Amino acid sequence: MSANDAASDPLRARVLPVVRAAIRESLAIPDDEIAMGSRLIDDLGADSLDFVDIVFTLDRELGIKVKDSEFNFLTRLDFSSPEVMKADHLTVPIVERLSLWLPELAKVEDKSTVTPRRLFSFITVESICIVAEARMRELGKA
Repeated sequence: MSANDAASDPLRARVLPVVRAAIRESLAIPDDEIAMGSRLIDDLGADSLDFVDIVFTLDRELGIKVKDSEFNFLTRLDFSSPEVMKADHLTVPIVERLSLWLPELAKVEDKSTVTPRRLFSFITVESICIVAEARMRELGKA
């Protein structure tokens, strides 16, 4: 979903301003630097503590527990499993599955080259919105 599509999606229209405000406050950056495709780590300079702060803000502002839900998809991967890893890289089916949550992964031309270390660099503003929206739907708050 693009930024333009956000206007036609009522849930995204509710979630996006909260996500932007959480990022703006946590990273002390102006709104005009926060785009849907902005990568939190690579583009906006977030670190793990900033990420935790953003998640806690979403929990508080949206009344959801994001930390207990969808972002676990990154920590639940069994990197010792042959279904997940092949020669120090994620398998293509895993990359494709993660692309639902991390849309920037879909843009990687050779999906067999994605390493576990690179995964967090694919978390974007849109990824945060997707996770928050999924949790809101789960809780009947959509």
